[in-house]
Amino acid sequence: MKKFAIKIKPLLIPFIFFVLIFSAFTMKNLEIELMLPDEGWSRSLPLATESVGEVKPVFQEKNGAQHVYVPKDNEVLSFKVTDNLQVTDKKTVPVSIPSPQNFWVNGNDYVFVKNKQLIHYDGKKENILDQDVMGIDSNQNNIIYFKENEILKVNIGTWDVKSIDIVDERLKSIALNSQSDSFMTTGITSAQSKNVKVIFYEADSRSGYRTHLILNKDEALNESHFGFYFIENGKDLTIYYSFFKNSSGGKSYSVYQGTNQLGTNKEWKFNKMTFMDKNGVKLANPKYIEYGVDENNSAKILFTTRALKSNEKEAVNVYEARPDGDVWMTELRSTTNHQSIYAHWLGDESIMWMNMIGNKEFSFSAASTKQDVIEKSQAVTKEDFKQAASATILSLFQAMIFAMSSIYWIAPSVLFTVVIYMTKIKLMEDEDKRVMYTILALFLGVQVIFIQKLFNTHYYMYAPDFLTFSGSSFAIPIALAFFSGAAVWFGKKQDWSMLTSICYFAVLNTFFLSLVVGPYMF
Repeated sequence: MKKFAIKIKPLLIPFIFFVLIFSAFTMKNLEIELMLPDEGWSRSLPLATESVGEVKPVFQEKNGAQHVYVPKDNEVLSFKVTDNLQVTDKKTVPVSIPSPQNFWVNGNDYVFVKNKQLIHYDGKKENILDQDVMGIDSNQNNIIYFKENEILKVNIGTWDVKSIDIVDERLKSIALNSQSDSFMTTGITSAQSKNVKVIFYEADSRSGYRTHLILNKDEALNESHFGFYFIENGKDLTIYYSFFKNSSGGKSYSVYQGTNQLGTNKEWKFNKMTFMDKNGVKLANPKYIEYGVDENNSAKILFTTRALKSNEKEAVNVYEARPDGDVWMTELRSTTNHQSIYAHWLGDESIMWMNMIGNKEFSFSAASTKQDVIEKSQAVTKEDFKQAASATILSLFQAMIFAMSSIYWIAPSVLFTVVIYMTKIKLMEDEDKRVMYTILALFLGVQVIFIQKLFNTHYYMYAPDFLTFSGSSFAIPIALAFFSGAAVWFGKKQDWSMLTSICYFAVLNTFFLSLVVGPYMF
């Protein structure tokens, strides 16, 4: 037993140091995991539903609760979510709805498109309403769909259909908002170039609809206008749309906004919207846009994008944006660690979305401003510990890059040792203290000088506060040098030569430095 203790003695302090550093960094990362996304909002909480595929849900607000309908294989999962994030009335309906697509639902009645057929499911069987259907959109009171060149409407209750308009362009999409009887269409005409045409159909009680040309412009083959949404305020109309471009530099997404007055024949002008977080960082490539209107009839937007959720970690999270002058100021709403899609408001105090939990597998999560939900969300979970430990392990891999840099301050002392060995070998054999002190001075001196370049802006931005005090670039290396010396005094064996002890010191010192500051240098 005593021999075993002597054998492991040189490894004891490095092991204890590693455990302490790993624990400290894990607890620090746990604090990051427990951070609220923004003041007054809870962390993300899983909803008690079940996992689903990457599908598009339909949301409907009824009687103070949000009804959610999620297409699955050969059935639709439905449930209610209250504003305090309680899930109730879970059930499935045996109807197959392809996703992603919009569909209409009310009670046991569903209207959707499958295999280019417009289907009405009445709770018992599927009834075909029309053929050659390309797409559909709806709100609670209207179901509008389109064929290649025709726009039609379903009369709710009688389930008969009537034509609204026949157009020259090939229709690509239709867009309603949650309240209006008006709608928009997007069509493409392909002659010498690809041309996008957007028409607004203003509901009119006497004539049915009045049409207004919104866009009529060429669109490159690698571009796409999509995701239209509108807000009516009397005759003032505000329109939003997403714009996608696929170029050699990669894919990009943008959102554009334009406001005009109907009936004035003024040309529509659309401006690209700038999304900015509270730190002044622009958020790019907004996806899965959800539009809404606040109590002042002003637009608010939910979207997802990849951005920093903390100083060291990024994910595809949910952001809420509101206009502030020429920019849209964003606030983080989710704290999940992977991809978020299809965010939606639950009243004025909560938000829910689909959160990736595996390969093409999603579950529902939510966040709220309610105080009891905020308190509940700060309870530590196994997932929090898992994410904190994973972040620590990843940072320690980054520390290996720092360890490789040690060659710069090891090389001079090694070169000096080689020269002494070749010219004054007796000094080495006699273990002259002057040689030892010179080797250590070269090692530590070059280290302190070189390491100043590594204590850069990146380090001071990402390292924890206890490692970024004034003078830390000198104090930390010096303190760890003394600690390394104490570790050598404790851990070295009696039969070690001076050179062996120096090598042990150099290895320990580099190991300690790599663990403490290495994760934040690059």
